[in-house]
Amino acid sequence: MQILKADGTTEPFDSKKLIFALTHAGAKYPVAREIADQIEEKCFHSGDSNAIKTDYIYKMAFKQLKNISRNSALKFSLKRAMLELGPSGFPFEEFVAEVWRAKGYTAITGQIVYGGCVSHEVDVIAWKDDELVMIEAKYHSDGGSRTDLKTALYVKARYDDIRQQTFSMKSFDLSKVVDESLLDMHTFERGSQNVTGSKPMPAIPEVPQKLTEGWLITNTHFSDTAITYASCNGLRLLSYDYPEGNSLQDEIIKYKLYPLTCLTTLTTSDKRELMLKNITLCKTLHTKNEIMVEMGFSKEKIHAVLAEISSLM
Repeated sequence: MQILKADGTTEPFDSKKLIFALTHAGAKYPVAREIADQIEEKCFHSGDSNAIKTDYIYKMAFKQLKNISRNSALKFSLKRAMLELGPSGFPFEEFVAEVWRAKGYTAITGQIVYGGCVSHEVDVIAWKDDELVMIEAKYHSDGGSRTDLKTALYVKARYDDIRQQTFSMKSFDLSKVVDESLLDMHTFERGSQNVTGSKPMPAIPEVPQKLTEGWLITNTHFSDTAITYASCNGLRLLSYDYPEGNSLQDEIIKYKLYPLTCLTTLTTSDKRELMLKNITLCKTLHTKNEIMVEMGFSKEKIHAVLAEISSLM
């Protein structure tokens, strides 16, 4: 039995891959084995001589797993949820910033910085102690899309130019800092540490003078040549499944940074409206649940959403 992958290629059905995905989401091995066996049997006896789409297998697995464990089903849907952080790339940029905030960094998005020769738009900038990190976030809505060598080449060239520059607190638009643990949603004036708001706030950590790391991050995958080039040239990569053991998927599970797009109690329009309000994480929505009241959600729906989020936390 052949499987048609999202990138258009085919390969033999491998139940071990499906079992791994199910157990990684929290399903017990016997349950994962049973689901995989049932899906394989159903596909084998479908009478369809064409390759079976991975999307069809995913939907069957999700439906069966949801009947057994809603929590495991939500985690299983994580890869699909990452593809829904659109239609623009801005929600994904904010999501990436949240990953760095979870690691203890101050993070800002949508910045224009000056290199040695020209200016550059940088999706995410994060800093902590003597580390200054800049990130290019490549969002894809198609699971078969790969970030390729061409992208890695131009991103590396941009960082080479940026490394010629010396930075300070005045280099960035600090009004875009949204780390609540640090700023409590107050706004810093551009180029200073003065706060507009009634509460006294702690100072933003000083920005290191030089870029220490340049990253290229995608919600899907990298081509083999992009990985080889980046490894040879000091460009850090992070994708949904790379590097093994420290991938974006691993970071999400480790820090419980589940995107709100994985929730089944929200409609597609609900999710897009929330992302327009810069809410990309389940835990952020749980903390700011009053926004659901403002959006006109019923008490019953709010309770269902919060219950679903709690199952992930």
